[in-house]
Amino acid sequence: MSELSKQDQFLLEIQKVHRIVDMLVDKYEMRGEVVNIMLTGMISTDEFDEPVLKAVFSMDVESEDVLDETFDFLRFSYFFPGPEDEEWESENWYKDLLDSLGGIDPSLN
Repeated sequence: MSELSKQDQFLLEIQKVHRIVDMLVDKYEMRGEVVNIMLTGMISTDEFDEPVLKAVFSMDVESEDVLDETFDFLRFSYFFPGPEDEEWESENWYKDLLDSLGGIDPSLN
């Protein structure tokens, strides 16, 4: 049996993280309330030098409408990293919670 590549080892570890999130949803009996879309991976190329995504994903979304709303939120977050504005306070709801926990940076940067 061949040794797993560094990338494969990484994806196996990430799969454990995805399972932990799923177990937390069940632990807190929040199935149907929590929207969970996680995709973690890397882009590599195939034998034709075409980009290929090698990834682990998990998804718990109740409907296509919620999926669309989630993608809209992600797009907004990606394209609008501008300075904080009171007008966008609803998009930054988590910051007070993180401050109360000691100022944890959700991006882990």
